[in-house]
Amino acid sequence: PEGAYQAFVLARWACIPFSLVGAWVCFRWARDLYGSGAGLLAMTLWCFCPNVIGHGQLITPDVGAASLGALAGYVFWRWLRAPDWGSAFLAGLGLGLAELTKFTWIVLFLVWPIVWLIWRQPRPRTDVAGIPTGAAPATGESSAPPARTRPREAMQLAVILFLGLYLTNAGYGFEGSFKRLDDFDFVSPTLMGTASQEQDFQATGNRFRGTWAGAIPAPLPANYVLGIDLQKLDFDRGKWSYLGGQWRFGGWWLYYLYAMAVKVPLGTWLLACLAIAATLFARGYSASPRDEITLLAPAIAVLGVVSAETGFSHHMRYVLPAFPFVFIWISKAARAFDLRHRGTAVFATMAFAWSVASSLSVFPHNLAYFNELAGGPANGHAHLLDSNIDWGQDLFFLKRWLDVHPEARPIGLAYF
Repeated sequence: PEGAYQAFVLARWACIPFSLVGAWVCFRWARDLYGSGAGLLAMTLWCFCPNVIGHGQLITPDVGAASLGALAGYVFWRWLRAPDWGSAFLAGLGLGLAELTKFTWIVLFLVWPIVWLIWRQPRPRTDVAGIPTGAAPATGESSAPPARTRPREAMQLAVILFLGLYLTNAGYGFEGSFKRLDDFDFVSPTLMGTASQEQDFQATGNRFRGTWAGAIPAPLPANYVLGIDLQKLDFDRGKWSYLGGQWRFGGWWLYYLYAMAVKVPLGTWLLACLAIAATLFARGYSASPRDEITLLAPAIAVLGVVSAETGFSHHMRYVLPAFPFVFIWISKAARAFDLRHRGTAVFATMAFAWSVASSLSVFPHNLAYFNELAGGPANGHAHLLDSNIDWGQDLFFLKRWLDVHPEARPIGLAYF
């Protein structure tokens, strides 16, 4: 229809601010943990990641979820280091915004209380020696807070979670909020309570009817709950999936690890290996264990949740919300410059340059990026398909080529 192209262009432009938020969070959090050099490294890894560039231009929630999830994690971390009502309000606001981007972030309602309990455990004063000079220690960093402050922090945590729920409901206009569980008509076998995979697409049910749990009001908007149900339906019924040249019905738990192995630049992987080695064998690179647990817990939770769903495996983009947390953690490699570890700094520089150059080599076809170990984009189909290669954006390039080469007609199109 007339105007549709312009509408899609405007909608894709609206995705740009999310990518910018992600870059800012990567810089600020990495700088606060590991110093200014790390902040620049984390921001650059985000900005030049071919997967972020490729999916950031699409009207899908994944890069937005990554950006706002990282923003939520950052403000929550700041609250942990200096708990007060102002930072608690910001953490609740960040949580609500993250929940409105993608269902995956519902895990934060479990992850954040666990992380808070870890922060409240006493620890020796000597632990602060591991904090780099670029970090800004918070009050009470050397030990657990006095017992009298814990009830206040617990109350602030409750407000954070409540505010996150409130904003999630507000984003849906409170439509169907707090509806009883037994009032829903579910379609996924998991929530219907059926043991077998239903073949009747019109069938509905509710495993909570007739149980005590049915009277519990769902603290989420009705469409949020039904959206989770619809997503679960796809995983419960299963789909044909492709990985490494093999088709099969259902998915693989290692799909996302494999996908990242072939679609993340090898230079970034080398920086990750350097960060692991520095964490295990060198001093001065890492922040405190509590800081790094707070940073990595959301990424681990995302990877665990998506890997556990093996009904089908199609899209590496499902794990993109974990990327900014990992980039920030990897950025500790830049501490080599502050510590004057010349050999490590040279290695980090070469790995960084390789990562950026490899990403730029495929621009603007970033969605089809595969690293050199996988054989590059020309061999990408041997590993992954679907949104990992093309979602229609290259049809515009085909049209332009046909306009320049009219002699090529008639032409057939084999398109996934």
